[in-house]
Amino acid sequence: MNWIKKNTHISILIGACLLFAGYLFVTDPGDITYTEIHIEHGDSLWSLAEQYRGKMETDDWIKIVKVENELKNVNIVAGKSLVIPLVGENARPTNSIEIARSGK
Repeated sequence: MNWIKKNTHISILIGACLLFAGYLFVTDPGDITYTEIHIEHGDSLWSLAEQYRGKMETDDWIKIVKVENELKNVNIVAGKSLVIPLVGENARPTNSIEIARSGK
């Protein structure tokens, strides 16, 4: 206890690091993978976000999509493709192929 009283600046630094690590742990959206999808008529970034964002906030998901696809605004065109992040339980693309292996 005397050490903490003598070294308050170090104690504060350690406390701040622990708080920051806790913040990162709580706000971590989970595993993020990317896949390419084709935009269909009626799709919007908000409808795609509801389908693929997992636990990530909608605005954060849309920002990532805009950066990954170099979009200047939120307008998307049917027939084009987008690279989108898949978060958490959606992290495995639906068109992926899984190969069975023996457990040897």
